[in-house]
Amino acid sequence: MSDAQTRQVRLATPDDMGAVVGMLRELAAFEQAPAGALRCTVEAFERDGFGPGALFTCLVAEEAGQVVGFLMLIPTYSSWLARPGLMIHDLYMRPEWRGTGLGRALVARAIALGRERGCGRLDVNVLGWNEARRFYEKQGFVAQPDWVLHRLTLEP
Repeated sequence: MSDAQTRQVRLATPDDMGAVVGMLRELAAFEQAPAGALRCTVEAFERDGFGPGALFTCLVAEEAGQVVGFLMLIPTYSSWLARPGLMIHDLYMRPEWRGTGLGRALVARAIALGRERGCGRLDVNVLGWNEARRFYEKQGFVAQPDWVLHRLTLEP
């Protein structure tokens, strides 16, 4: 069986959320997140990511039935373009699957999904020290050097 037959990128299902949470733990460790920063649960993702009021869209990369990467998209809106948009909130490939083309396939599927939904743009934020910036640039993303992310964390 060839790689093309065993690999796929698809919309996630609730059954994939355990694998996604596991990979988010790996991503948090890679990004050196402080202890307790990662609060996601499988139950929260099942509740928030599926059905008519879904708050995000998740794509998964699969190899021979095993989820080896994911890309999470959140909806945005551009008042300037008067069109919806999407933001890649997280993209993670397990280290042993990096360089296989599955990450590019996840981004290509996100782009296609944005076009299907009539989006005006697809955004992504990347930590300044993260070499993934080069990956995104190779996919056609352009750094916005004059824009600086500001955040206010709202605690419950």
